[in-house]
Amino acid sequence: MMDDERTKFKKNFSTPLLSAVDKITSWGSFAHRKPMRRMYSETDAIFGKLQPSPLHDLAPLAYPGLGSRVTHNNSVALSLDQLGAVFIDDGEASEDQIVVVEKRVTAPLVWATFMAVLCSIQFGWNNANMNTPSAAMRADLGLLAVFPETNAVWGLIVAIFCLGGLMGCMLGATVADAFGRKGALLSISATFAVGGLLQAASAVPGCAAPPCSMSSGVVMMMLGRVVVGVASGATTVVVPMYLGEISLPHLRGALGTIFQLTCVTAMLAAQVLGIPALMGRSGVWPWYLLLNLLPAALQFALQHKLPESPRWLAGRTALEAESAESILALLRGVPVDSLEVMQELDFMQQGSGKGNFDIPGYKPSLRHLLRDRSLRRSLTVCVTTLVVQQFSGINNAFNFSSTFLSANGIPESTVTLIAVLMNVGNVVISLFVVYLMDELGRRPLIVSSTVGMICSIFVLTVALTNAGHDWTAPLAVCAVVGFVTCFGIGMGPVPWLLPAEVFPMELSAIGSAISASSNWLANFVVGLVFLPLASTLGGFCFLPFAFVLGAFLVFVYYRIPETRGKTVEQIVKEINN
Repeated sequence: MMDDERTKFKKNFSTPLLSAVDKITSWGSFAHRKPMRRMYSETDAIFGKLQPSPLHDLAPLAYPGLGSRVTHNNSVALSLDQLGAVFIDDGEASEDQIVVVEKRVTAPLVWATFMAVLCSIQFGWNNANMNTPSAAMRADLGLLAVFPETNAVWGLIVAIFCLGGLMGCMLGATVADAFGRKGALLSISATFAVGGLLQAASAVPGCAAPPCSMSSGVVMMMLGRVVVGVASGATTVVVPMYLGEISLPHLRGALGTIFQLTCVTAMLAAQVLGIPALMGRSGVWPWYLLLNLLPAALQFALQHKLPESPRWLAGRTALEAESAESILALLRGVPVDSLEVMQELDFMQQGSGKGNFDIPGYKPSLRHLLRDRSLRRSLTVCVTTLVVQQFSGINNAFNFSSTFLSANGIPESTVTLIAVLMNVGNVVISLFVVYLMDELGRRPLIVSSTVGMICSIFVLTVALTNAGHDWTAPLAVCAVVGFVTCFGIGMGPVPWLLPAEVFPMELSAIGSAISASSNWLANFVVGLVFLPLASTLGGFCFLPFAFVLGAFLVFVYYRIPETRGKTVEQIVKEINN
């Protein structure tokens, strides 16, 4: 932008806008608001008048509830120094402290979001498609549950997905930087397709007679699980990165919610379609696994609707920066020569050049993170929280509920009902969790979530150790559904959000990558040991997870501060004090 245009821009936005609004309806917000003070356009609020806006304190990643750290009821303070004003009860904050930021959504942004979350659908599908059809799969692969050694092999088949996820998590940012975000997303879908084909082909060789723990079919199934795991790990990095880069800061939380919602909805679809009455039957389950190809094919067919990330282009050559300008104008719904586009592009280029707005793959400084004592404590908080998320036993409920419930005398009809209802609960709670974060904050949610999961485990233990009674099946249903629902309130979303809130923006990428890698590794360990653990402990198989969650409550009390309404600097200071 020319010097005279910059001078004109600063002059035009050096005084506050005088237009007032009586009411604004927020996309994605359930909160009732009193008439607000002033309305700023995206240009005014983010790249003009509010250059030091708290919105700039948000990492360029799309996670559910991300924006609720600095906004409340779509209101944002004028500066970081006044951040707390937006969280004061209505009527107590002065009108010159708070503004409302409108949430303009364009058709190209909706299309880009839809195309990106097709990867999320494939991730959710592959994360949950080994549970309800497991009996038919194991029978066809010669891994019948009556043989102890085959239980260990089946546990490895399920858990090895997480080793692939660990690899994908580490490779995702590298691929996204080398080939662009669009290229990375298409590569992820292609990888999902290859993995789905390998898994479906595992039914062809089969085993002559059980037990046959390492047949060619079993090996092919393991290979397919690793491949889809790689794609899933990359999805957890690239999709939030892409959505965060194509959206304005105050929309990142909403797009993060869409990312999570598509994942859990796909998990629900996988559990429902995999029940024996539908596609979880011998000879049919390979076609069930091939359904994974549909969203991949759709993404390739409509790839012209998937623009490259303007932020990625802005940090490259001058020619690519021109392309970024055109894409940015398309996503924002404004002319390409508008001041809004020029100023946002200038902001992206400045951030990329200074290294202050890094995202996964943009030269993260691992050494800097590990050498700084205050940041090491932030890393400890994030890694511990994401490891405990898996050691809560949540994925054992999603992956092995059919196995351990049946083994403890729960009727097959009840097992199927539990598999469906727990995923329905997971979807429903995902719709409300951002509102809860906005109103209650992160710390109360994670505490209440942990307590609820502990109580649910004790109730489940009572049900599993008292099989045969009339009240056993209803109690098991309530326990498992309650366990998953409590997880969705806090232990599900909050651990993934913390790395974007407790690290400075230039280090949020590497902090997120290390934390996510620890999560995938913990997921692998828990999945690998659960079936042998369940064989040993029987109905008490979930009690060890309750003790882990109990110890975690102590950790939360002493180490995890509330992040809502605070700057990153304030959060880091509280963690260290």
